[in-house]
Amino acid sequence: MAVIIHPVHRRMTELSLILNKRGLTSFEQLELVHCLKVNADLVQRVDGFKEAAYAAQTAGNMDLVQHFSGKLDEMEAKYS
Repeated sequence: MAVIIHPVHRRMTELSLILNKRGLTSFEQLELVHCLKVNADLVQRVDGFKEAAYAAQTAGNMDLVQHFSGKLDEMEAKYS
């Protein structure tokens, strides 16, 4: 499984580089806060699918494991 790189991650990287060079404008600061919120939502979704897959595996329900693994694969394909 590859790491999911969402477009918001790329923008956070750009903003980080700008911050190191000259600091952020008020608009860029708001944009960074927005990016952080989107990232938090993404992490929660990924973690939720992983936790659900683990619970299904523990219960011996391989159909559900495949379902949640498929959801992770879909996310990876969408953002890669």
